[in-house]
Amino acid sequence: MSADSKTDEARILPLLPLRDIIVFPHMVVPLFVGREKSIKSLDEAMAGGKDVLLAAQKMAKTNDPSPEDIFTVGTIGNIIQLLRLPDGTVKVLIEGKQRAKIDRFIDADDLFRVAVSPVDEFV
Repeated sequence: MSADSKTDEARILPLLPLRDIIVFPHMVVPLFVGREKSIKSLDEAMAGGKDVLLAAQKMAKTNDPSPEDIFTVGTIGNIIQLLRLPDGTVKVLIEGKQRAKIDRFIDADDLFRVAVSPVDEFV
């Protein structure tokens, strides 16, 4: 299955929890990422199809969110550009592609991975 396929099968994607922004489909947003787990999620996305699930945290102050701290609906985003900054943070430009629901969290200590399924868009 290619990264661009639009099937209803669940996909496994790295998760990028967002603190203070919600990304919708067709939005292009610059994000500054500093948490080690989040940077590893971006690295995995770059090594794969450049897709990552963007989901908001329920509490922005939570530094190490657990599955219970993350909303279950987010947006699949495609990484357009990634720039590593001298202070260790990463600036990433992401385009929202499609809304998706987290079906389950996959155990990973070093980064967040989730199984997602697409959410139908209502026009």
